[in-house]
Amino acid sequence: MYLEGPYDWLNPVDMFTEFLTDTSTGAWSSKSHEDKIYEISRQYPNLNFQDIDAIVKKQQKLRGLT
Repeated sequence: MYLEGPYDWLNPVDMFTEFLTDTSTGAWSSKSHEDKIYEISRQYPNLNFQDIDAIVKKQQKLRGLT
């Protein structure tokens, strides 16, 4: 998981993937927690909401963001 989001905006593959899959745009850091969970759930459909929420909270704790 990247600090600023799951995409590298200069990477053409990610830019076209975003366009073709109709994902939301904008800075990852400006998204609400619920929006981040939703975006991650679209990228990893095998994970449920609780798993994703636990991963995000663990990453925030490890980075000292909470």
